Amino acid sequence: MLQVVITPNDNYSLAEMAQMAVEGGAQWLQLRVPGLPDDEVREAAPDVVALCREAGIMLTIENDVALARELELHGVFVHRGAEDPVKLRETLGAEAIIGAEVTDAGRACALADADIDYVALGDSVKDAKSVIDAIRAAGCHIPVVAYRPLSAFSDEEIALLSADGFSGLCGGAEIFSEADPTGRIRAIIAELKPNL
Repeated sequence: MLQVVITPNDNYSLAEMAQMAVEGGAQWLQLRVPGLPDDEVREAAPDVVALCREAGIMLTIENDVALARELELHGVFVHRGAEDPVKLRETLGAEAIIGAEVTDAGRACALADADIDYVALGDSVKDAKSVIDAIRAAGCHIPVVAYRPLSAFSDEEIALLSADGFSGLCGGAEIFSEADPTGRIRAIIAELKPNL
């Protein structure tokens, strides 16, 4: 699984990036708009939302529960220190997709027990394989995603993340700096092994 991060850049609008991601075969987009005023997000998001609905693509947003509700997105991904994912489940309901950044197996398993849909390990987790192994050893089957918001995901990086046991990748904003973002997204999806 590949979640393509859509974040403001100098090359394309949010809608243009979403269109390229969809054309590349992405099935899940994640809006990452830190520092962008809500009114600018509200202005840009309807085109992205409409595209995702038409294409049957999942659309989530990082850390902004109010906008997730207002824009009727599929859900939200929260960073460590942001809102409590367990309370979000109560607030957003059973149908919402909720992901949360974690750093250890104990927290991942606790979130699985609270019906959180997936957890993410960022670059700050230096031995992701050990964390994932501990999650699985505890009998916890929650999907674990490699959170690399700016990565373009080289073939080597995909192979390493796969070997570590990740269930999916979330990132790719740097893809939109490449000459052919659509082609690169298509290539990444083709490169992903069956467990990703």
